[in-house]
This record gives sequence, C-alpha cells and structure tokens, in this order.
Amino acid sequence: MKIRKEYLIGAAACLLCLLSGAVNVHFVRLFTFSVGNLTGDTFRILIEFDPSQKDYHAAITLTLILLFFLAGAATAGATIHHPRFDLERPYGRSLMAIGGLFLLAALLEKDSAMAALSFAAFASGLQNGLATRYRGIILRTTHVTGIITDLGQSIGMKIAGNLVDKWKIGLHFFLFVSFFGGGILGMMIDTATGDKTAVVIGSIYLLFGTLFHWVKHYVFRWHDRE
Repeated sequence: MKIRKEYLIGAAACLLCLLSGAVNVHFVRLFTFSVGNLTGDTFRILIEFDPSQKDYHAAITLTLILLFFLAGAATAGATIHHPRFDLERPYGRSLMAIGGLFLLAALLEKDSAMAALSFAAFASGLQNGLATRYRGIILRTTHVTGIITDLGQSIGMKIAGNLVDKWKIGLHFFLFVSFFGGGILGMMIDTATGDKTAVVIGSIYLLFGTLFHWVKHYVFRWHDRE
C-alpha cells in the first residue's frame, strides 16, 4: 500500500510534539520553568530581575534556558544546514543526541536544576530546528502558539474561499492535539514513575533516532540496490 509522504512526515512531527509536550510538563511541574516555550520566559526574565526581590536565581535560570535553546537551534542549523525537510540529512543522529541530552538533564535534576533545565532547553532548541519547513508550512514541535496561529489562519483562509489543502489543516490540528496529549502523558508518567518522565522520554528519543538511522541507512539502501 502506498503511503503519502506528507502523512509520514506529519506522523513524525506529531510524535515529536507528543514527546516535547511530556517533557515540558515534567520540567514545569518540577521547577516551574518551561524549556520549549520562550515567549513567556522572555518577559518573565524582566520580572525576575526586579531589584526589590534581591534574588536573581530565577532570572539567571531563565536567561540560561533562553541561551541554551538558541544554542540548540544554532547546532541544528550547523548540522542540518537547511530547515527544509530532506531525508538525506542526519535526523536520526540528531534525535539520538536529543535523547542523550534529556537523559543527562534527568541525571542533573536533583543536583542542579539550573544545569538540568539548560541541557533540556538545548535539546528542545535542537529539536525545533531540525526541519521547520515542508511544502510551504512551518513545523513547530516544541510550542503551541505558532501551531494555533497556523491552524486559525488556515481555517480562516478556507472559510474565505481560498484554496487550502485539507491535510495542512489536519496536520496543524493533530500537532496541537499531540502536544496537549503529550502534557497529559507527562503527568501520567511522572505519577507512575516518581517524576522520571525525562528518563522515559529521553529513552524514547534514543530508540526513535536509532530506528530512523537504521531504516534510512540499511533498509532504504538495500531497497535501492534491489
């Protein structure tokens, strides 16, 4: 059975949203800081730097999250080279790196929340920069603001009579549902494992990245030779 390429890419993007939602909820529950949604964090930095508080730990932590997210996105740019999706780019190894970073963050949670959040933010920035464009749409997998904006815009254009592919509307909808579902999943895993979501999700990233790398380099090449 032939499967349309956009469905496969959409399924992969939804999985990344699911995993990212779970990790974000985990870190928000533990430390009240998000590692993937920087809009609120940016303005919170200004609030936390209030001289009357005389406690800049939160402001420094938020600044590190912002800088490490930026560094992760820059790393994606340096290794992937282009935001447009292309199967030849090293997505498998990048996903394995993201999994390793989340596992490292999980190891540091008890000793240094600041370090754990920084490494998790780096992983989120790396993920968000993997493949952000496909057939004229922007794939966002670490936050929902842009997803809801794109979904509302597509629906509005459709209502106005413009030509909008139904799969694009469906993709934005399922990206949002996946992120929301990931948040629920994160709470369930934390409850069941005693706040070990970062370990579980990091392991899934490693498994997913290894599987992607294996399929790409062995199954596809074997198929081409045949």
